[in-house]
Amino acid sequence: MNKKALFLGIAYSLCYIIFKLAVLLGDYTLSNFGYYYSTVIGAVIIIPFLFIAIYLVRKDYGGLIAGKEALRIGLTVLAVGMIVTSVYNYVEFNWKLKDISMAYFNGPEYLDNLQKEQIKNPDKLKVEHFPVIIKEKIEGLSAFKAATGKLVPLLFFGLGGAFFASIFLKRSMR
Repeated sequence: MNKKALFLGIAYSLCYIIFKLAVLLGDYTLSNFGYYYSTVIGAVIIIPFLFIAIYLVRKDYGGLIAGKEALRIGLTVLAVGMIVTSVYNYVEFNWKLKDISMAYFNGPEYLDNLQKEQIKNPDKLKVEHFPVIIKEKIEGLSAFKAATGKLVPLLFFGLGGAFFASIFLKRSMR
């Protein structure tokens, strides 16, 4: 394993953790930004780290690197980032997000959303089912689901970013 790729994967993870802590501790978790966009932005942050890693390793190889080797470097950064951020997401859920989620499901905002949905579909959703729905939502909370759900965008942007970074930065001896 290349040490520069390992360190850049750890650097990405630290940036991701700082960003997610700013969202969490700044009480933006249930805002539109925190709920809808922060996970995607946290995943997109990996792309510059992929380019930097391949560029630095290419300089070590004298300016020449094969596409396969460049892709391996990018995937190393991605793998390290996925492992560290998954551990963080699991800890974050057990630390704060479970309580925030339970407060949301028991709060008036979620009840208003259920009532709006009931007005749209009166045949499918009955008011007397609201407590059961809320109970099922709370029982369905899982740190594993939360951690793996946040891996999907990271995997998407990480694989795509590693591929494009390796294509753009490869320099072979031809």
